[in-house]
Amino acid sequence: MAVSGLTSDFYGSYYTYNYGYNNSTNGLDSSVWGSNATEEADKLKESLGISDKTTSTSSNTTASSVSGFLMGYQTRLEDLETSASKLQLDNKDNVFAKYDAVKAKVDKGEATEDDLTKAAEEVYSAVKDLADKYNSTVDYLKKNSEYGEGLNSQLDSLKRAMPTEQGLKYFGMSYDTSGNVKVDKEEFMKTFQNDTEYVKQSFGGQYGIADRLGSKASAILDSSVNKVLGSGATDGVSDGDSSKPKVSSSPASETYGGSTVNTANAANVNDSFKQFASFARSGAFNLSNYYAVSMLNILA
Repeated sequence: MAVSGLTSDFYGSYYTYNYGYNNSTNGLDSSVWGSNATEEADKLKESLGISDKTTSTSSNTTASSVSGFLMGYQTRLEDLETSASKLQLDNKDNVFAKYDAVKAKVDKGEATEDDLTKAAEEVYSAVKDLADKYNSTVDYLKKNSEYGEGLNSQLDSLKRAMPTEQGLKYFGMSYDTSGNVKVDKEEFMKTFQNDTEYVKQSFGGQYGIADRLGSKASAILDSSVNKVLGSGATDGVSDGDSSKPKVSSSPASETYGGSTVNTANAANVNDSFKQFASFARSGAFNLSNYYAVSMLNILA
């Protein structure tokens, strides 16, 4: 059944011109398609304010747009979530379980003390990685707080998930002058070897440090964009509490592929945080979005 107004000749010509499709060769010219897709993806990233610096956990943590901030924030939260899971005792592949397995082999004479030391160092590495991911997330929020008043409460919530200076000291950990968490390997290893069970429960048990940080990251990732940014990104709407100040520091609009979107309107930013950021990061011309976008181009 033919679609009114859309012929095979037109369809073939359209793709030959735009994406390198050619009926005579019965396939795609990958070099042309790839070049066009890359070019369009770069344009889309530029319009969204996305760069490698924005979406990575590098030292440059200042985003250039709301969408760029959301993608950078998602990356850090997912990294924090993954890092925390390696220490949580309810995760069967956690580093403490691996340590216990090696220790059991040592007791049976099936492994050496060197093997146990290596397993302990894996625990240290996981703790150090969690601290690094926490530092990256907190630093990112500090440097991008202008994108919504809701971010300050998330920053405070993440900080509360970490013990006090005195609490960290027992594990050979501390805060530097910038509020970043540091881990002294020698002190941590000494504590872990002398009080293994306490360290396990403090980091990996229910309500332990890893559990609290991982839960915080998961909760934010499962929130809507509107909730993540707070009332500052929703035209002054403050969840029914008129006593809250209206914050308008977030950009009022952004351009997506040539179309201007009012990001200050809650109706336009209330999509799932993960879905929004994942689509924007992957770009319109990846394999999952390519056909939808190309058909829209045909019908336009």
